[in-house]
Amino acid sequence: MGPFDLIFTGALIVATTGAMTWFPDIPGGTEGHHEALTARFERSGDDGIDEHPSYGDAAVAYVDRIVDRQLTKARGILSFDGLILAFLGLIARDNTKLDIAKAHMVPVLLLMGLLAGSSAICLFLFRARWGYVADLKTFSREMAATLALTRRRSFWIERTVRLSLLSLGGIVMLVIATVVGI
Repeated sequence: MGPFDLIFTGALIVATTGAMTWFPDIPGGTEGHHEALTARFERSGDDGIDEHPSYGDAAVAYVDRIVDRQLTKARGILSFDGLILAFLGLIARDNTKLDIAKAHMVPVLLLMGLLAGSSAICLFLFRARWGYVADLKTFSREMAATLALTRRRSFWIERTVRLSLLSLGGIVMLVIATVVGI
C-alpha cells in the first residue's frame, strides 16, 4: 500500500465519520410539524382533529404519503448504489486496461464497504413496521407517531445519500489516480 492509498484511506475514514455523525436535526423535534398539520386539516370553529374522522384521515394520509416518498427515495438510492457497485466491479477486474484493483486494493474494498453499508441501511428502512396500538387510538397520536417515524427515516436516508456520494467521489478519485499513475 503506497502513500496515496494511505492518504486516501485516512481521508475516506475521516469523511465517512463526518458524514455519519453530523446531521442538522429538526429544531424542537416534530412537535411544530404536528401542530402545523393539525391546524391545516382542522376547520375553524370545529372541534379538534380527533373528533372529526374525515379531518384525521386526511391528515394521516398526508403524513403516510411522506413515508411512501421516503421509501421511494430509498429504492432510488439502492439502484444508484447497485450501478456504482457494478461499475466498480467492472473497473476493478484484472483484465481491464485500468488496473485499479491491483494498484489500489484497500481503497477499492473500503468503497465497496461504504456502498454495502448504504445499501444495508436502505434495506433496513424497508422492514415492515406496525405501530403500537396506543398510537392508533386517536388521529393526533397516529400522526405524531408517523411523524416520528418520518424523522427517523429522514435521518438514515440522509446518511445513505452521503455514503453513496462519498463512494462515487472516491471512485472518481481512484480512476483519476490510476490514469495519472499515482
